[in-house]
Amino acid sequence: PKSPGMTKIEMALAEGETRGLLSGGEMEDVAAEAEKLLALDVRKVVFHLETGSVYGTAIAFPQLARCSNYNKVYVALWIRSWLALALNLFLQLSLVVFVGEATQIMNPLGGMMHLCDFGANLDTCKGPDEVVDGCVGPGGTQFAPPRLYGYTQWAVQKFTKQALLDVLPDKEDTINAMVDPGEYGIENFRCRLVCLFLFTLSVMHEIVTCLRMGLLLWSVPSSGESQMSWITHKQDRMFGKVVAKYRVGGMPLYWKTIVFLVVFLPKLALCHYVLLEGTLLLMDTSGILDGVLGALSMGFVLSIDEMLNDAMTSGAAASIMKKLEQSLEEEELAQEKAEEAGKGHPKSTPFCSIAVFRQIIPLRVVSACVVMGLYVGRYYEFKCKYSEHWKMWVSKDMYAPSTASYTLTDFLLNGFFQTVPKGSEPFWTMK
Repeated sequence: PKSPGMTKIEMALAEGETRGLLSGGEMEDVAAEAEKLLALDVRKVVFHLETGSVYGTAIAFPQLARCSNYNKVYVALWIRSWLALALNLFLQLSLVVFVGEATQIMNPLGGMMHLCDFGANLDTCKGPDEVVDGCVGPGGTQFAPPRLYGYTQWAVQKFTKQALLDVLPDKEDTINAMVDPGEYGIENFRCRLVCLFLFTLSVMHEIVTCLRMGLLLWSVPSSGESQMSWITHKQDRMFGKVVAKYRVGGMPLYWKTIVFLVVFLPKLALCHYVLLEGTLLLMDTSGILDGVLGALSMGFVLSIDEMLNDAMTSGAAASIMKKLEQSLEEEELAQEKAEEAGKGHPKSTPFCSIAVFRQIIPLRVVSACVVMGLYVGRYYEFKCKYSEHWKMWVSKDMYAPSTASYTLTDFLLNGFFQTVPKGSEPFWTMK
């Protein structure tokens, strides 16, 4: 109901509530706004640049230096941006190599086997006195919740029992009856899956950024003087001066090749190796807390570029990148207005269409599930084998490395050519 003290807006809202329905003109306005919302995802944003990362500055400043006829200021910014890129690649790659050294060298040297599905069915396991499929541990005995330990404690207890057997061989029956080292396995299988999913989802952001970077290199023009410039000039009406304006322009073909090799490929390779080593690390992590922290730490590796960008970007460079970001927003807004002017009144999109389907299904989440499945499947293929006897996935035979060193060459090529030498006899095999 209306009252004398209501404003015009409140009266209109009250009238709409009383009617319960929108008029024909209002329905058309709502439909037009809905079509604009669908266009936000459908619209192809070509000139996308990662302005908050060292990768974006490494692309932008060489082009700004080229367009300024290699002015000393822009050249200095170019040099600084590539130093930041080099430091970022060194730090990110070093961390991934260290993780690879831990999983490929140090764990086997410490006698650790791959976790695979040891302990995955812990709730259904009854202990050593009752054999249940899928409940055997790496020690060859049946799991039970009180017998589950982390690897370090299990290894120490197993060593202690073996030492007692070696020192007191005549007491073997007593030792076997009284000393139980337990078993090593996963504390929570669902926690493993959640950590893997969140880790993969964090990497998907970087993969999407790589795809947008590749789209940028493919889409920007390689010729045409008016389209190649990243620096334009505009007359300031208030002060009567000519001011420089920055925008994302074209690149010569040779610069596209350089950016592809120096920026795009290293970033894409890092995404692959972080997924590879991160999946191996999380799959071989037994503890709940260790799994959560491992997922967070591996996701942090790919965020170093943004942290370094904040630390190594000068005020001048930050100002330019901010103006580039504003120009991208202005260009997208101009593209939206041009589309609206060209189409006139938008047509209604049917419910059974790709545009509406994209509003229902989160494609990045679905993609993360697919990517996670691929890398987890690779882990089971190369690190585990299926035991028909125990009806579960168990670790393949483990061979100790003959060296404790792990170089960049080993990191890159060991998966293809087995560059890390190993002993001829396995130190562990499934019983």
